[in-house]
Amino acid sequence: MILVLVRNELDKVLKRKRTYISFILIGLLIPFIVGAIKSGGTTLEKSIYGQLSDSFFFIGSLLNGYLATYIIVAVLINHMPFLCTIIASDIFSGEYSRSTFRIYLTRPISRAQVLISKVIIVLGYTSILMVFFFLYTLIVSTIWLGTGELAVFHKGILFLSNDQVTIRFIIAFFIANCVMLTISLLCLLISTISKNSVTPIIITISIVFIGTAITYIPIEIFKKINPYLFTGYINSFLKAFHDPIPWSHIASLFSICFIWSSLFIWLSLLFFTKKDITD
Repeated sequence: MILVLVRNELDKVLKRKRTYISFILIGLLIPFIVGAIKSGGTTLEKSIYGQLSDSFFFIGSLLNGYLATYIIVAVLINHMPFLCTIIASDIFSGEYSRSTFRIYLTRPISRAQVLISKVIIVLGYTSILMVFFFLYTLIVSTIWLGTGELAVFHKGILFLSNDQVTIRFIIAFFIANCVMLTISLLCLLISTISKNSVTPIIITISIVFIGTAITYIPIEIFKKINPYLFTGYINSFLKAFHDPIPWSHIASLFSICFIWSSLFIWLSLLFFTKKDITD
């Protein structure tokens, strides 16, 4: 029964125009940014070299597809919560507004099964979007700018070889995707309560904004609670490019995101089970 419900949800998602908005935006934006990075490569390299150029003589260029990908992901990752929640925001509230649940739930299916099928779709959509974001950016950047060593800032300038870069980007993807999945589930939770598809996005982005502010405001109480907030890990994908990789931090990230995600799914089931669909 779950597979039938998942296929039904997938069919509905594929027929919605909003499903493709995120992919189109990323598809158009990435080549534009890569082109801008290429045209401003000299300025970018000067900012990377800094005062080292006064003491050392550099041969070749640090500007390549790996560096462009690293910069693009670092800049756009804070905007991905909005793109990742486009489907989650409508998956319940859209059904409420169209009153389709009145017919949908007359079938011999439980609300828990309906919820599970929608959760699978939301998790799948978010993961596919994040794969597209990372992979498309990497492909466009390397085709346009080539490959080479990746220079990142960690205790100075750290150079990662070609062999290391691919593995580091894969680790970075799993870290970033884990956080985005939690954010999408938060949006799904709010969607089980709201009849307006815009409200879940606004509330979710507001929560992410507040959580991010807590991360960067240097107040003692914020420093104590930040490790327990999933919003504090949005930029943790950068840890994948450190040497050595802080596996303890990454383990904490997965643990915190799993706890919050489980809580959001449980609350979604609670609210959806008690929801009066005849309103």
